[in-house]
Amino acid sequence: MKHLLGYPAAICILLIIVAQSIFIPTFHVMPYFSWHYEQRQIPESIGVEKDELMRVTQELLDYMRGRRDDIYTIYAYVSGQYRQFFSDIEIRHMIDVRVLYDVGFLIRNISFWLLLFLILAMAFFKVPILATLARCSREVIVTFLILLILLIAAIAIDFSRAFVIFHLIFFNNDYWILDPRVDLLINIVPQVFFVEISMMIGVLLLLFSAVTIGASTWYLKSTAHLRR
Repeated sequence: MKHLLGYPAAICILLIIVAQSIFIPTFHVMPYFSWHYEQRQIPESIGVEKDELMRVTQELLDYMRGRRDDIYTIYAYVSGQYRQFFSDIEIRHMIDVRVLYDVGFLIRNISFWLLLFLILAMAFFKVPILATLARCSREVIVTFLILLILLIAAIAIDFSRAFVIFHLIFFNNDYWILDPRVDLLINIVPQVFFVEISMMIGVLLLLFSAVTIGASTWYLKSTAHLRR
């Protein structure tokens, strides 16, 4: 019963960690966007004031997290002309991207409620909750870390190839192939942006995983005499 309830609960914890490691750099690092735009002189290169570009960025992020219905109505002054900021192909691509995030939010939320259910089931069947979660989570996350390190190594060898493979796997069209001469999106978030965001995600995954493993190990050691 410990394994039957413990390992699914540990997988739920892992899925929550993965989801939050992606969502935090995406939606909660506006200072990074500000630094990125200034450091690479993005506003000057596309003819948009920085404050205007930050507003557009916030509205785009609001759309991606479901707080805005569409991005057709995002307008801005570009080179002195008030215009729709995103082209049709960019909008189509961002609709696909939002679907991915919607799935991510759904997986995280289901994992959270399933975790609560499994904890209640442990209590009902008199399974030691903390010890079971600690032991199973440590095993699951250690396995995940090994796979994560291999994945990070593969991405680091050739990020451009990994970037293309990612899009081929998760998108069934070529809307993600943008033209920097006409599409603003690829200019405000070039490849270096995704490299840095990927690094943030990797660091958070490693940090959250290390904290979970460390806390689990400490708890199991500190309570070992109680289980003898």
